[in-house]
Amino acid sequence: PTVGENPRYGASINYHLKNPPAGGVTVTILDGKNQVVRTLPGTVRAGLNRVYWDLRGEPSTEARLRTSPLYAPQPQFRPGPDGTRAAQGTGPITMLMPPGSYTVKLSVGGRDLTESLVVRKDPNSEGTDADIEAQTRLVTELRGQLNVAVGMVNQIELIRSQLESLDRLGADAATKTAVTELTQQLIDTEMNLVDLRQTGTGQDGVRFGSKLMSKIGYLAGGVSGSDYKPTDQHLAAAQVIADEVKKVQALVDALRGRILGGFNEQLKSKNLPPIVVPVPR
Repeated sequence: PTVGENPRYGASINYHLKNPPAGGVTVTILDGKNQVVRTLPGTVRAGLNRVYWDLRGEPSTEARLRTSPLYAPQPQFRPGPDGTRAAQGTGPITMLMPPGSYTVKLSVGGRDLTESLVVRKDPNSEGTDADIEAQTRLVTELRGQLNVAVGMVNQIELIRSQLESLDRLGADAATKTAVTELTQQLIDTEMNLVDLRQTGTGQDGVRFGSKLMSKIGYLAGGVSGSDYKPTDQHLAAAQVIADEVKKVQALVDALRGRILGGFNEQLKSKNLPPIVVPVPR
């Protein structure tokens, strides 16, 4: 009884259920343009329920690696039970939403119920609404760039994992040579986005420099660290990142075209399964 507990940060969303619903409960946050900002799972207890929104938007997509770190093929570094592992040195971008009017939509039992929610600016902040809006706009762009980069990593990883399996299917010497060459090209391209040497142990951050995905996350953290508008340097760095993402995208597109064309034809002639190339998202 002598231990106090502060309320959780953000908005507490409370709702009452007469009985536990047959399906789940979903709480959706929409902005002033009626666009979905965040989707939260709700609790389903009979009586009063409470869900907290931390005032952040949906996190960016996560990169999942399907291959072992370069030069470290030991069992502890191989993909886990789901066939993937986390990409070391990277992390999702979660953006604090700007002050304004939002709508909370509760979806339960086939019904949608809505209430308004107002997020107020910190009265101690000297950043203007225009500053915060500019900051939000740039972080949104960076989150989009990170999602594109993550999509490329996930594509390459799926392709590389298939190439690794070809060795177990009795490929001939010529095919193995082609696989080795293509694998190296994929690794070289992917290394622009994430450092494939990192194992998550030791001092990876000291031994290896930051790749593009880490730089995007670092810049987003710097921009969103205050309520002020992005600096000229922030904007210049964001433009460099956007240009680099486009360059890597061109490399990935070229490799995809090669796989869908001549390489898969070569596999077909050897009665080997083609490489499935995921559709870019």
